[in-house]
Amino acid sequence: MRKTFVRSLPPLLAVAAAATGGAGIANAQAPAPAGRTQVVGHVYEATNSPAGNAVQTFDRLRDGQLRPGSAVATGGLGLGASLASQNALVRKGDQLFVVNAGDDTISTLAITRRGLVKRDVEPSGGDRPVSVTVHGNTVYVLNQGSATISALRVGPDGRLSPLPHSTRQLSKVGDTDSAAAQVSFTPDGRQLVVTHKGDQTIDTFTVYGRYAGHAVAHHSAGSTPYGFDFDRRGNAIVSEAGPSAVSSYAVRFGRLRTISPSVSDTQAAACWLVTTRDGRYAFTVNAASSTISSYRIGSDGRLSLLAAVAAPTTGGGTDAALSPDNKTLQVRLGNGDVASYAVGHDGSLTRLQDTSGTATSGTAGLATD
Repeated sequence: MRKTFVRSLPPLLAVAAAATGGAGIANAQAPAPAGRTQVVGHVYEATNSPAGNAVQTFDRLRDGQLRPGSAVATGGLGLGASLASQNALVRKGDQLFVVNAGDDTISTLAITRRGLVKRDVEPSGGDRPVSVTVHGNTVYVLNQGSATISALRVGPDGRLSPLPHSTRQLSKVGDTDSAAAQVSFTPDGRQLVVTHKGDQTIDTFTVYGRYAGHAVAHHSAGSTPYGFDFDRRGNAIVSEAGPSAVSSYAVRFGRLRTISPSVSDTQAAACWLVTTRDGRYAFTVNAASSTISSYRIGSDGRLSLLAAVAAPTTGGGTDAALSPDNKTLQVRLGNGDVASYAVGHDGSLTRLQDTSGTATSGTAGLATD
């Protein structure tokens, strides 16, 4: 049975997406037929408030539009400014994992028929957590301030326990701040990938059991590697905010091999990137040009620009997430609103609406179910 929620209405070019607080009014929409208002899923957005982080829920309707619901406190503190990252909020099954960059913790929330329920809050293992990834019962957190990754175990009930001696340092290039943006397991869970916005580096870590090995540094094809996702063969598709481009890499045995180097989208500040479940298309949100670009991904991981402007955004963009059925793309906007787009079989985008919810503060994550 589909879950339902009680609704209560209420530095680097890559950081061009720092958002302003406050929420506006959702765009007016004509009344939809009753069948089209059926709830088929949800969208989750972290508020990142320094007074108390929370996760706002939106009902995702059959026609692709959103309806704002309640916000549930994470038990931690937000940063109140852009996290300059991707995957600050992720979903794994019926659990949400969210970073609290204001007090160096990570929270789990259970997705239940009664709505979201906070399960646990634990230290992130470092300073200023900005990204999180989960594989099986292992969680890794990227701590941007301390330039480390650190692991926790997660139980079936969402309870977290830090994994002793799991903290690993990111690679270091001279005196440049790595300004790391994202950590993610590869689809098979055997490796971790971390992008550095500051020093044009992508780290890989081979995972042994739950434990990551030491960082292996790779020079990225373009400057300011930022957000990334994987195609169906496990190739990493990485946005580059500096040139506003996308590169693809084969990830094998703890090493990266460039497949397509820095394919420009001709826009400005390509930051957040998601791929469709079938691995055929990638969408990148361009923060400085307020656009979304689309790419076609070949069977060998090669990239080709499909549309430089697949769709415009209002108020820039600060994160992105695809619905599990790949029929809608949600984009977090600079003011915290969430924009919805219908995704065509050919990778095209059709704008549906912008929706407002609880006031938010800067880039802080987006997830769907």
